[in-house]
Amino acid sequence: MNRGIVIAALLAAVCLGGCTTEPAYLKPEDKPFTTQGRIQYESSGTKYVLEVVRVDSKRTNGGLLKLIVTFRNTTKENLFADVRTTFLDADAHVLEKTNWEAVLFDARTVTEYTCVSLSSQAADYQIIVKKPKKSSLDMP
Repeated sequence: MNRGIVIAALLAAVCLGGCTTEPAYLKPEDKPFTTQGRIQYESSGTKYVLEVVRVDSKRTNGGLLKLIVTFRNTTKENLFADVRTTFLDADAHVLEKTNWEAVLFDARTVTEYTCVSLSSQAADYQIIVKKPKKSSLDMP
């Protein structure tokens, strides 16, 4: 009788334990870069790990569009992410894109990401946040 209970408990632990090796918040979305919205994430749960606290957009004296985005890292570990901004014209066509920039988000604190357009024709923007590829330090 005790052997049956032990076997049932082991089977229940295996079934309930799951087989995934990846946390749920790292599950990639189907088409992350074609969705609408000013701030987009590559992974569906990243928006819960890196919360957007505040977004300020203003024009500089030269008419350029300046963005200041404040993110809060809600985890107890430092996180790296790649961030890229796409500036759009008044007709929502791509005007310019920045290079991917590696940003360190300190644990349980806020980090500001700042970007300025190169053209005064920039009317809107999209920011993409994605998990970075391995660096050259991680490769053989």
